[in-house]
Amino acid sequence: MTLDKLKIGLFNECFPPIQDGVSQVVENYARLMHEGGHDVTVATAKVPSFDYPNPYKVKNILSIPIPVRRPYRWGLPTWMVPWQPIYSFQSDIIHAHSPFTAARIALKLRKKYGIPVVTTFHSKFKDDFRASVPSDTIVNYMVKNIMQVFEAADEVWVGAPGVIDVMREYGYKGKVEVVPHAIDFDLSGVDVPLLKAQAKAELGVPVAVPCLLFVGQIIHAKNVLYTLEALHLLHQKGIPFKMFYVGKGNASAELMHAIKRYGMQDCVEWIGQLSDRATLQKYYAAADLFLFPSLYDTLGLVVREAAAHHTPSILLADSTAAKGINHAVEGFIAPQTTPADFAQTLQNCLSQPSLIKAVGQTAAHSLGLTWNQVIPEVIDRYKSLIIRKQR
Repeated sequence: MTLDKLKIGLFNECFPPIQDGVSQVVENYARLMHEGGHDVTVATAKVPSFDYPNPYKVKNILSIPIPVRRPYRWGLPTWMVPWQPIYSFQSDIIHAHSPFTAARIALKLRKKYGIPVVTTFHSKFKDDFRASVPSDTIVNYMVKNIMQVFEAADEVWVGAPGVIDVMREYGYKGKVEVVPHAIDFDLSGVDVPLLKAQAKAELGVPVAVPCLLFVGQIIHAKNVLYTLEALHLLHQKGIPFKMFYVGKGNASAELMHAIKRYGMQDCVEWIGQLSDRATLQKYYAAADLFLFPSLYDTLGLVVREAAAHHTPSILLADSTAAKGINHAVEGFIAPQTTPADFAQTLQNCLSQPSLIKAVGQTAAHSLGLTWNQVIPEVIDRYKSLIIRKQR
């Protein structure tokens, strides 16, 4: 084996065309590592009938659909791992991005071939479990079960220091490495004010009308209806704005119904999921403010993607996604109380367009780390772990 060209396995149940923050992380890892000359294989629960066009290998983890969380899929139970085709996969290192079947397979391959396994903690799994399981006892058991995966890994990574607090809350006591997450939008050398003006014009938003944006899963855990209630309060005051919701999820129908009920079809649009990154970029660029009152997210890559386009975010105080963001410096912080308070924070921001512009510029500088900057560190860490494992 030569460390100049690694054979890398990236394991996660979710991968494009299913779009979320974790799938974007895995996709960027795979793309840039492949471009760097490494032999990359993504192991994922493939979407049936989708033709994966990737230049690297994408192998299937046998799975079934999750009816309440379409289009997500659930890997088959651990006892069936020996029958999984991926069980014959050999590599120098495996990086698991979920603690479910994908990670369980990775740990079995470690035992089979003696290779190191890295895991990254991405999500507030307890919130997901509580949304579908009525028993706290069962939820706590499920959390304990997935934390055993992290306990068993050779290294555990998080994308930001604030995520460590969530892991400790879940009972993890081991060592954690902070390896930052980044974005694939590189706007160095781009005239961002011109880009923003062009994007606003293409989306049909008048220059004088503030453009607001949310990108992510349309689910209750992301507080999308909370945001809409706040916007309704501004609408009742006659404050002009144009809001775009980009994404899809099990609360999409409820969101559409609420938009119609409030009579806000002219100023609020649900766009649905955008798989084309160039089209998505238009919305990021056109937006003046990104609304992200999520208590679910551990990091919020979308906040950083918006920041790269000089679009600052409004987040909730004490949320994990708001860790490291100072009010009126890299973003804006609203109290974690009622939609009325969020609406007031939004109104205060909209009354100070020059402040929004200044905060957007600071956010672009401090939050706009790109994957091209991060992946070399990831590869160095892989190599170090492989050497330690060999010794």
